[in-house]
Amino acid sequence: MNQEESTAEIIRDSRASQLQSCRQRIALFKGLQVDNYEDRATALEKIIQVVKSYIRSSLSPITTSPTLSDHSATDYTIQCDDDEYSQQLFYFLLTILRLSISCPYSDVRQTFRDLLTGLKETTTIAIPQAKYNSPSYFIPLIDIFSLESNNSTFQQTAALYPRSSNLSFSPWSCNNSVLDEPLTKKDDCCEQEDPSMPNENIKPKFIMTKPSLSIISASSQPDFTGGRPSDEYVRQMMIKTFTDEGRLANLFRVLSFFPTFFEIYHVTYTKIVKGNMGPLHRTWKSYIGLMVAAEQRCQYLFSNIKIEFLYNGGDPNWLRGLDYVPHKLRKISVLISKLARQPWKLESEDIQQLLSGGIGDSWSRGELVQATLIIATFLGLSSFILGCGITPEIDMTCGFYLPPDPRHIAEGIENELDLPTCFSEGLDNNNNNNWQHQHQHEKEDGYFSSDHGIGLGVTTVQQEDINHTEQLIHTLKSKKTCTVKEQLLESLEKIKIQDGTKMTIPTHNTPPPAEPKEKDLVTTIDQPNKIYDDLNLFVDTSQHESIELQIFDQENDQAMEFMLGEYCWEDHGCDLANHYLPGIGDDLVQEFTEAISITDWSIFHPVVEDVVDTSPLRYAIWYYTQKIMGVTKEDYNYSDIPTYLNDRTTKYIQTLCMSPSKIQTNDWLNIGISLRPEEKCHVNLLIASARKQAVLCYGLCLISEV
Repeated sequence: MNQEESTAEIIRDSRASQLQSCRQRIALFKGLQVDNYEDRATALEKIIQVVKSYIRSSLSPITTSPTLSDHSATDYTIQCDDDEYSQQLFYFLLTILRLSISCPYSDVRQTFRDLLTGLKETTTIAIPQAKYNSPSYFIPLIDIFSLESNNSTFQQTAALYPRSSNLSFSPWSCNNSVLDEPLTKKDDCCEQEDPSMPNENIKPKFIMTKPSLSIISASSQPDFTGGRPSDEYVRQMMIKTFTDEGRLANLFRVLSFFPTFFEIYHVTYTKIVKGNMGPLHRTWKSYIGLMVAAEQRCQYLFSNIKIEFLYNGGDPNWLRGLDYVPHKLRKISVLISKLARQPWKLESEDIQQLLSGGIGDSWSRGELVQATLIIATFLGLSSFILGCGITPEIDMTCGFYLPPDPRHIAEGIENELDLPTCFSEGLDNNNNNNWQHQHQHEKEDGYFSSDHGIGLGVTTVQQEDINHTEQLIHTLKSKKTCTVKEQLLESLEKIKIQDGTKMTIPTHNTPPPAEPKEKDLVTTIDQPNKIYDDLNLFVDTSQHESIELQIFDQENDQAMEFMLGEYCWEDHGCDLANHYLPGIGDDLVQEFTEAISITDWSIFHPVVEDVVDTSPLRYAIWYYTQKIMGVTKEDYNYSDIPTYLNDRTTKYIQTLCMSPSKIQTNDWLNIGISLRPEEKCHVNLLIASARKQAVLCYGLCLISEV
């Protein structure tokens, strides 16, 4: 056996061992994805025993493979050499850290917090710590929905959030006449008890001591998971997401602002990306998602899809770039580039080239329909993620740090099954220099020409925004044609607008901004969407010279407008999608309808004098987004757009739709309208959904014609 064959065999054996350890760990933690407290307690005990065995092995180099003698974990046996002990323990600690913060079950959070605290105090093991305290760079944790419901509070409050226009209150709300208000008392920062816990509420608390690693009780720590009380509807949605996915991702935490939409979206996303429906293999679907995320320069999405790709058996060699994937898969990069950058330049010849080729090299119509659905899904999702500033997952690269240096970048759990690579924390300063240099001038202009001081670290509320918002509210009220339950009117307090120059909001229930803690300083310093993978490896950069990022210009562009009267999603695209993927077209119709119709009958603040029908504003955002993509709806009055959208708002829509990776904190703060965080997220959702629908129309229309 020559040296090359020997090396290949070593790599295969190492990967097989990694894959086995990964699957065993996932199976072990899956025991927590149940609603029964006793079952979770059993799973917690097994996990503790496994961690103990790894610690013993890592502290005792002469120890043999760690096996569990405890009866509660006899079915779980780890076999790895000494060099792997620390690595596998590290992946366990990353998962435990994530669940100690984002698991919807309080017993799991508390147990794992106590475990990590004990390890930190009694061992010399480096314990990873979460880098961010909120799932969004832009939204503070106090504005995020709590992981606990308000059904057990002494005085119940209704959770107000955008929902279908025909549904004024959550079906789970017990008291819908009281406003959802931020927590103000210090005692309220500790969450209410988990409804899934038994009445006696006996929580296992563990501390690892050295050298005996015995289990003793630990004092409870504050468990603040969000400042907005969740109703049971929102909580059950988060629990279902966790039990289905094994994690409550930061993206899901932000999407919980729109629970009725998220329920529908989760169904369509699962069918399109994760389900077995359609001719494409799941690893191919994931890799197409990687290509889209790389095209959009969305690191969060890239990392999350990467872990899906590897966990589902994807070839790690493909992660070396497009040069290492089948030619058939590489051919789809042209379709991705055009749909992302200038969808109106997509031509029948592009589709024909994909349909032609030798055996194993050509795409079928069904495959192209499914690929288009995947591309549109991830293009829309990229806009939403980058627009909302979603932070990295706690257990993934840049989502945690190892004390004492919060700036040091350590590889996260998404790289567990990847091939060994030379990881550089300065990657986005080296490999991506060309791309950054290309946009540096635009960024500098943005900081000083449109952020009104925000880019300099000055937080201001612009009078222009306030005046525009006041005028917008007046305009929307004058066009109100809907009726809402009297109960909703009675539940709303008043907002005072004084002299047209200062907008004041009752703040007696609003806590003062908390001083940033030392561990949270990194949140205020880091820029969103830090790139650490070489995303150019997954993009056909040769296409970028001929397909630039720009909006559709009817006067200067030779391409024709895409008229929805001739081909629209509801009447045409839906049928084609249903033909190859039964039911998915109807699901997407429901998703788009929900995105544009959800409302909380207010703008800027839920405390207003009267209900506000925001549908004209929502339609203006939707159709303007599609307009800059070359899609026109004949029966919409485009002269209404300047009434509802000012120049800064239209500029924001253009950036988020066509160049979402450019969105920075100053863009979020200067959207052009004074909006609450969830309202800004709804603006992003409208832009993302409208973009997704427009991409589907372009792609499916040409596929049906060829």
